Amino acid sequence: MKTGTIRELLTSAGDLILDSVVILLFALALVVFIWGVIKYVINADNEDERQKGKKFMFWGIIALAVMLTVWGIVSIVINTVL
Repeated sequence: MKTGTIRELLTSAGDLILDSVVILLFALALVVFIWGVIKYVINADNEDERQKGKKFMFWGIIALAVMLTVWGIVSIVINTVL
């Protein structure tokens, strides 16, 4: 039986988080942004619905920016520590 080190365990956990959960969250934020664009374009004549579309686009962009920043920081920390 082969035993791993703490370093290998942390690397595996970091890879799992970065490779699966983060990609899923990026996809979700992109869907929110695209949904906002669709609402904005389809409701060109309704100002209230266009405002809702703008909000979806805004929060989609904010979510993408925050996740990209966090993903970068986590990658830097993992590469520095390990």
